[in-house]
Amino acid sequence: MSAGRLKTLVIRNFRSLRGEVVVPLDAQVVLVHGTNGMGKTSVLSALELALTGKIAHLAADGNGYRSYLTTLETGGGSIELTTTGPLREGARTVGGLDFSDTTFKPAPLLDDADAHFFAERCYLPQATLGKLLELYDDQGTGSTSPLTQFVKDLLGLDPLDALVDGLYPAFNVTRIRNLVPAYRRLESLRTALVQERDRTSQSIRTTEHSRDTRASALTVTLAELAMPNPITVGPATDIEALRMQLETERSEERVLADLGGVRSHITSLLERWRSLPSTDAGHDRAASERAEANAAEALRMWRAGVGKELGDLIATLRTQLSDIPEIDDEPEEARAFAARRAEAEATRAASLVKTSNAAAEKVKALNLTVQRATARIDELNNALASGAEDARSLATALAGVAPHVEGDICPVCDRNFADQDAGSLSAHIAAKIASLTSEVGRLQALSAERAEESTRLAVAQRDLLSATSGLIDAEELADLTVRASQMADAAQRLKQMAIIAEEGQRLTTEARSARDVVAAARRLDEVSTSLVPEIEQLVQSMTGTSASGFQTVDAALAEAERLVGERIRAAEAVLAARVRALSELDLYATDSARIEMLNNELEAIKTRLVIVESAIAEVDTDREHAKKVSNAADRVRAGIVKKVFNTSLNKLWRDLFVRLAPSEQFVPQFQLPSQEGGKVEAVLETLHRSGKASGSPGAMLSQGNLNTAALTLFLALHLSVPSRFPWLVLDDPVQSMDDVHIAQFAALLRTLAKGLGRQLIVAVHERALFDYLTLELSPSFPGDSLIAVEITRNFDGDAVATPASFAHHEDHLIAA
Repeated sequence: MSAGRLKTLVIRNFRSLRGEVVVPLDAQVVLVHGTNGMGKTSVLSALELALTGKIAHLAADGNGYRSYLTTLETGGGSIELTTTGPLREGARTVGGLDFSDTTFKPAPLLDDADAHFFAERCYLPQATLGKLLELYDDQGTGSTSPLTQFVKDLLGLDPLDALVDGLYPAFNVTRIRNLVPAYRRLESLRTALVQERDRTSQSIRTTEHSRDTRASALTVTLAELAMPNPITVGPATDIEALRMQLETERSEERVLADLGGVRSHITSLLERWRSLPSTDAGHDRAASERAEANAAEALRMWRAGVGKELGDLIATLRTQLSDIPEIDDEPEEARAFAARRAEAEATRAASLVKTSNAAAEKVKALNLTVQRATARIDELNNALASGAEDARSLATALAGVAPHVEGDICPVCDRNFADQDAGSLSAHIAAKIASLTSEVGRLQALSAERAEESTRLAVAQRDLLSATSGLIDAEELADLTVRASQMADAAQRLKQMAIIAEEGQRLTTEARSARDVVAAARRLDEVSTSLVPEIEQLVQSMTGTSASGFQTVDAALAEAERLVGERIRAAEAVLAARVRALSELDLYATDSARIEMLNNELEAIKTRLVIVESAIAEVDTDREHAKKVSNAADRVRAGIVKKVFNTSLNKLWRDLFVRLAPSEQFVPQFQLPSQEGGKVEAVLETLHRSGKASGSPGAMLSQGNLNTAALTLFLALHLSVPSRFPWLVLDDPVQSMDDVHIAQFAALLRTLAKGLGRQLIVAVHERALFDYLTLELSPSFPGDSLIAVEITRNFDGDAVATPASFAHHEDHLIAA
């Protein structure tokens, strides 16, 4: 048993293979036979999935095929493949796949690189065989075709290709920019540095001009402050000392605050003075106080007299309706609101009483309905219980006996019914069955009536429960009745007291007005007494003249307000000049600092620009070196391609093709490269045995030999590179071959299996070919082995794999 040989393949519910199928593979040659549709291709696809995790020729169109791997009407399936040992140290020995209509969980035996090698070099599916020449010959981009890629692997050209392709951008600076974004950024950085250098120089010139302009404006502003020593601002000016001097002498803000307070005081006094009456109302104060006393007495008499009944009635209602206002402030509003609330409460109580009475009547009627329905249901139940089962059973029994009646002899008691002189026995039985059937109909009518009564009873009970919830107990009903009467009476009395309430409203309003007049007169005396001395003091302090020296108090206050405004404007002008000087000084300092910063930045930019230009020069030198290396690698690659295409691969393909098709005059081969350099492109042609080059294999070969060319090309490609694993899987490789081709193909397979140590797995659909290959590839030496597997289906439609194992047995017979 060789290490890394495929051992066992277990398939469950995969495509056309329903159920569990176990395919033994632990042999040097494994032949799989099945008629069309039995699932032999599915066996090889399952093997590919277990090894690589995908079906290569289906995966080329996407992963949609994964949804259709599960056998119909099964919940899911799995594939499991085991080997006799790892291909290399640390490699896996088990691969598999779990799948369903919605899941696909592969655990392939091979990694991605080995899986690609297996799909391209070791497995020839039936779908690919007929298209192999097209796949390897007719590609729009020959340098990237699968055939060209294999030739590169065969010749070891990948390092040279990588070197040439990697250095290709060095021949054009545009490609360098696309390949190496850092170089584009380096060029962009140089351009940006040059532009930034120019912008910085321009910014320095602009900022110097702005600084000089601000210095001139600041000198003029300082002159407005009337400082002891005139200052001319220039580069030698100590900016911090000048700022400290301007900050220290800021007395204008305090003066403005004081003057603002004085102006507000004057405005307040003026408003208060102008709000006083123009004439003295002191002589009316006694009359106002007498009017207030008279109004208060009249209101007291009303409350103690005719208004007492209204007050008592509202107080009584407030004990039950707390939202009713008291009578003291607005008697008429309190009466009207109380009347509305009492009337609404009377209506509410009367409505509740009416609703409860209606519910009681409904409950009474529903109770009567429930009693009647219950009694009727009991009667119907008794009638139904008496004869339903007996009538039905007897009618059924007689119906079963009737077919067995012959003449007038009873099949039950063997008596002659003719002795009864009542007609025939069959007529008698038919009449009896009709009578019993009529009784059953009556019972069914009673049952329907019971169902209707039951429905009526359920509806009445439900309505009774709803009506009972609307009842009010007797005590509460009595309270509501009394309350409705009381509230209606109170509402009627309140309506009758409208004139009394209006009188009380009038008296309350007159008393309130008299009280307000007295309070205003007292407040006027107090304000007049305190305001005049305050005005005198303020006018004297601001104008230096007594308020009596002006024609009116208004004129004195207006003059004081004018003088304060002038002082405020003068202080504001000085403060604005100081603030403007500080602002211009800050801008001047900012410009000076910016000029210094820009000069430092300019020096840094110039330093970076020197470094960048040096780096670009180094890149240009490296590009020249890269061009030389790329040209040398291209020459070496061209030499290798010409040498190998003349010898190894074409020779191996020719030997295989001639072995299978010895009579064919045109032999396929790779077209030799005609140019020294450039990309490698694999192109196929045919060569006549006379040595003359001809057209492509598709144009020169018959269908049978075209298939032979495709098969031998795949085998040549398989044998041209060192084998990563000893497997060769072929799905129905014999297409349009005659007996000579088949015999030569069997001999080739024997050489691959027994001479080169390949583990062959071949699927065929023709029974004769299967038997022939079983004979030709049978074990011929100790350790050699063959397994022949038949794929069929049982009566349940489940797939069945029937293996037959063949081992070497020594023949001890001696010829005579």
